[in-house]
Amino acid sequence: MSSPTLAELEHDFMQAVTLNGLRPLAGERTIQALYYILRGRKTNQTLQDVHLFALYPYYRMIPRLLKEDWEKIVDALMQQGLIRLVSPPGEGRKPSYELTEAGETCAAAGRERYQLGFWFQPFAGTEVAEPLDLFWRRLHLLVQTVSHLLANDLSFQPVVQDKQVQQWVKQRLGRPEQRERWQEHLADELYRLLEPLPASVQEVVVARFSGAAQSGQTLTQLALDRREAPSYIQLQFRYGLARALDALRSESGRFPLLAELAGPSGSGERRLSDSAEQTYALLRQGFSVAEIAQRRRIKPSTVEDHLAEIALRCPEWDCSRFLSPALAERIVQASEQLGTNRLRVVKDHLGPDVSYLQIRLALARRKGGTTT
Repeated sequence: MSSPTLAELEHDFMQAVTLNGLRPLAGERTIQALYYILRGRKTNQTLQDVHLFALYPYYRMIPRLLKEDWEKIVDALMQQGLIRLVSPPGEGRKPSYELTEAGETCAAAGRERYQLGFWFQPFAGTEVAEPLDLFWRRLHLLVQTVSHLLANDLSFQPVVQDKQVQQWVKQRLGRPEQRERWQEHLADELYRLLEPLPASVQEVVVARFSGAAQSGQTLTQLALDRREAPSYIQLQFRYGLARALDALRSESGRFPLLAELAGPSGSGERRLSDSAEQTYALLRQGFSVAEIAQRRRIKPSTVEDHLAEIALRCPEWDCSRFLSPALAERIVQASEQLGTNRLRVVKDHLGPDVSYLQIRLALARRKGGTTT
């Protein structure tokens, strides 16, 4: 019997990921919602879905997932009888879906086969995934540059073309004494940083580095060597980066050089969108929703979108002027009693005295559950 092709391996892994990601959203959202989560879409709806259904490990898991590839995955799941579309009660509601018995069995088998629970461990919030790409690009270029400095070869082509990343690295290696420190201690710090990771993850991370004597391997090249799905290797690589970044933040004293990659400017990501940040600034000055909308010349509904984003991503914000603790508890209890996070269903249950904004704030502040 011939070995499975790379395409077959990738299909099997993506089927496991998709089924397990769809499970919490079944009957609550459309199938498309998971696609936006996997891609890492930065809209209020997607971020709230990630939080409400505790899908943090899936957020930005496959940022370059093409729409046509996603549709092929979904079509295959339907043809195999693993998921089926369902129409939720009420007019004008978009069709949702449910996993069949065979789909639940397949999801459980995939979870076990690919150890999803293990690889998902570091991802307890959207803020974990957001800085990983920039962290890797900075680390990768640092390693490449120091490697070439040690080889007395400065004619190399930078593996990262991003000008801001190049400038960041130049700032760390600008003076002779800085270059000397990095050349003397980078290898030791890298060893200590990667040593706690599983051996297979260490191998993936090291293989992806480029340097004076090595060209970094792509996911496809590693997949061919290891006979594993490229996206499964990406999952392991992502796990390694998340663990490494967490170590740099929690044990910065052990990594005097590499800890700079985890500093305040290390993430390269802002908690809020630019527009929500402007609303937050006015909110802290005591302006009402109507006043903010008027001053910013935006709709009140847009301001409310910003409030939901702030509630979700800024835990220090006191939202009690919009939502009392007692009402927040009542909303959460209603959501749990009804077994749904659908705003309209919760609103119909609670009645006209409770606004959609209050429901959104309460659910945004509620801690999510588990994903496996």
